[in-house]
Amino acid sequence: MSKYNRKQKTAKVDDEFVSFWARAFKKVEPYLQRIGLVVIAGVVAWVGIFIASNYFSHGREKAAESFAKAVRIYSADLLTADSPPPATPDETPRFKTTKERAEATIKELDLLDKEHPGKLGQGAKLFRAGVLYDQAQLDEAAKLFAEVEAASSDTPVRALAAEGAGLCDEQRGKLDEALKRYKEMEPKTGDFYRDRALYNQGRVLVKKGDKKQALEAFKEAIAKVPTTPLKDEIQTQLMLLEGT
Repeated sequence: MSKYNRKQKTAKVDDEFVSFWARAFKKVEPYLQRIGLVVIAGVVAWVGIFIASNYFSHGREKAAESFAKAVRIYSADLLTADSPPPATPDETPRFKTTKERAEATIKELDLLDKEHPGKLGQGAKLFRAGVLYDQAQLDEAAKLFAEVEAASSDTPVRALAAEGAGLCDEQRGKLDEALKRYKEMEPKTGDFYRDRALYNQGRVLVKKGDKKQALEAFKEAIAKVPTTPLKDEIQTQLMLLEGT
C-alpha cells in the first residue's frame, strides 16, 4: 500500500493493479474531506476508524474491536532487518511477506464472522474484498464487492464497492463488463464520484482502443466536475490521446 511504501508482489500486473485500499484512499480522500467524514493518514487506518467508530456508537464494541485488530494487522509494516518483531504478545503481529500478512488478516476476519456474525455488516465485507483484491483473488473479491454494492445504503461504501468490482473485471480482461460497471457508477443526482466514474470509463476505453470515446469521457469529467481532484490525471490522459 503506497502510504506504507508497499508493492504488490503476488501477480504480474499493470498500473491499475495496485493495492485496492491505497487506490481507495488516494481517490476518495478529497471527497471524504468535502462531506465531512473522518480522514486520517493511512488508508487502512481510515477504514478501521471510520467504520469501527460507527459500530462502537451502536453498542457493538467487541465486534468493532475484532475488526480493528484485523485492520491493524493489515496496516502493519513488514519485518525487515531494521524492524524487529513485536516485543510483547500484546503487540500487533508482524510478517515477512504481504501474503502472510493478508492471510493473517483474513483469518482474523473469519474469526470476527464466527464470533460476531452479521454485527459489522457491509463494512467488514468491503474490507475483506479489498484484501482479496490486493492478493489477486479476483473472483472472490468481485463477488464480495458486488454484494456490498447491492446491500449498502452508504454512498462512499457503495462507490468503493462498485469501483472494486470494476477493477476486478478489468484485471480479468472483462473490459466490456468493467465499462458497464463504471457507467452505472455515475450518480443519478449530484456529482459525488461522477468524475471518478467517467475517468474509469476513459481508462477502459483507452484499453479497448476507442480513442474517440475515451476523449469524450475525459472531457466530460472535466466539464461536469471542474474542481475534480482527478484533474491532473485526466489532463495527462488528454495530452497523451490528443498527441497521438
